[in-house]
Amino acid sequence: MSSFPDQPKELDNEIIVLSADHEAIAQAMVEYRGDLAKASRSGNVHLNAMALRAEVKNNPDIRRRYHKLLAEELQEKGLHIAERILKLADLQEKAMGHTTIIKNMDGEDEEFDVPADPKMVIELSKEISRLIAEGKGQNVSSKTAVILASKEDAKELLQSFLDS
Repeated sequence: MSSFPDQPKELDNEIIVLSADHEAIAQAMVEYRGDLAKASRSGNVHLNAMALRAEVKNNPDIRRRYHKLLAEELQEKGLHIAERILKLADLQEKAMGHTTIIKNMDGEDEEFDVPADPKMVIELSKEISRLIAEGKGQNVSSKTAVILASKEDAKELLQSFLDS
């Protein structure tokens, strides 16, 4: 078995430990999407724009931490979109008509048929399509894609989302 010492480490498993000042810089970079001039005006960063650029250049761990924080944020937003799609799909299924059990006046369980609401089905479908279109522009890691695809009864719905 041969090993490849020149192979880069996987960034997801890497733990980056920074000083409090450098962590504040990385957080400000996320907040201002990498704009160091704006990040320098942040209340937590005590450097002007020129000094901040030099600090980031001389300490590559700051930029690595910034990239890691940014990737986490993108993945989280992708998950939020997928969760919203799943909730809307459940609502859409219910809007197609279903039977529910309610308690009657005597406290006994009784089946109740909820009629279909075609207008609501269409509106929910539009919202699901809008969320899928919004999600197309987001990067979701392969690990996250596997988690999303394994959700119960979501494979068909998310297949178009993940294939796009």
